[in-house]
Amino acid sequence: MFERFRSWLGLRPRASWADPAFASENPFGWPRDAVSSDTAMRHAAVFRAVSLIAGAVARLPAYTYRLQKDGDRERNDSHPAAYLLLKRPNPRMSPTIFWRQVATEMLLEGQGIVWIQRRRSGEPLALWPIPWRRTTVQLSGGRLIYRLTLDGGAQIAADQDDVLHIPGSNDWDETECKTPIRSYSDAIAVGIEANGYARRYFENNATPDGYIKYPNKLRDPKQADEIRAYWRQKFGGERRFAGPAVLTEGGEFHNIAINAKDAQLLEARRFSVEDIGRIFGVPRFLLALDETSWGSGIEQLGILFVRYTLAPHLSAIEHECNYKLFGTDAHFVDFDERELMRGDTKSMFESYRMALGGNNGPGFLTQNEVRRELNLPRDKAESSNELLTWSRASAPDGGENAKSPGDA
Repeated sequence: MFERFRSWLGLRPRASWADPAFASENPFGWPRDAVSSDTAMRHAAVFRAVSLIAGAVARLPAYTYRLQKDGDRERNDSHPAAYLLLKRPNPRMSPTIFWRQVATEMLLEGQGIVWIQRRRSGEPLALWPIPWRRTTVQLSGGRLIYRLTLDGGAQIAADQDDVLHIPGSNDWDETECKTPIRSYSDAIAVGIEANGYARRYFENNATPDGYIKYPNKLRDPKQADEIRAYWRQKFGGERRFAGPAVLTEGGEFHNIAINAKDAQLLEARRFSVEDIGRIFGVPRFLLALDETSWGSGIEQLGILFVRYTLAPHLSAIEHECNYKLFGTDAHFVDFDERELMRGDTKSMFESYRMALGGNNGPGFLTQNEVRRELNLPRDKAESSNELLTWSRASAPDGGENAKSPGDA
């Protein structure tokens, strides 16, 4: 079965599992390191998956908070690192471009590398993403030394505390993380080969459009070549749609009904898209594999995408930033995932109504806090800054103590 699938894709026979040469090649005829990040991005599913994850990471704001003694946290935008993470990582990049590049390197190369340019005082001055191909990591004296080539071509050596090294997969050795592209090169190679075979199929016309049948045997075999040449001259190339064919001597044309589905191209390509979706953790509907309406079920799948696909990457970024940008300081960074976790409008308003309190019990959000969540201006009434207490909400019979947020 597997060899039939390989033959559909036009691949050479697979090496034997017992063949020593198999250790240096995968079963699809590709050298193990042949599927690079650039090669993988030529596959539409890889490009889509990487764009989705990197774009989602870049969309979420990275807020800096100060942890207080009582355990509460307070947002602090005045910290030097807060401006870099939220507003402007460096003079040449917006946060969107910066986080997209970092996340893309994590997904394709296995690690996102960011050089922390510091002031003499040690405060971070700028964050510069460095492509992995311009990075060399060495272990010296129990510490990692990063040799980086900057955008202008200058080379520097940076200590591990001055470099954000964010892993993009679970396969980590002492100096780097194994890229998902290398770990699953076989699956991606199948998809690339399937796409290449589909292109050759349509470019070279893998099957003839039909055949010409004559009632009697041709007297001379050369006549078949002459008829074929005549057909190409009159109805091939730019004159393909010049008009109906006219055959003499009793010839009859029969069309051959065959399409890409009959050649197993669609199945092979769809299988590769599903496999790549599993590698990156992207749901089927985000890869346009399912024809379905955008209902509540799709909404729940989107929330799962945030929790189980984005969350591990966001945690890896947060942990690295917290240690190397804030150190032992009581500050930390936290990506705000609420933008991607919001439900439909009706559910959102219902949740805010419950948060305000009313007959359901005491509130835990004020009206102005809700208005800020909705990007609305503050209400100037003093009561808009007060929480609705249980005593004011405990008279569902409409007594004099009953008061809801709408009464304020």
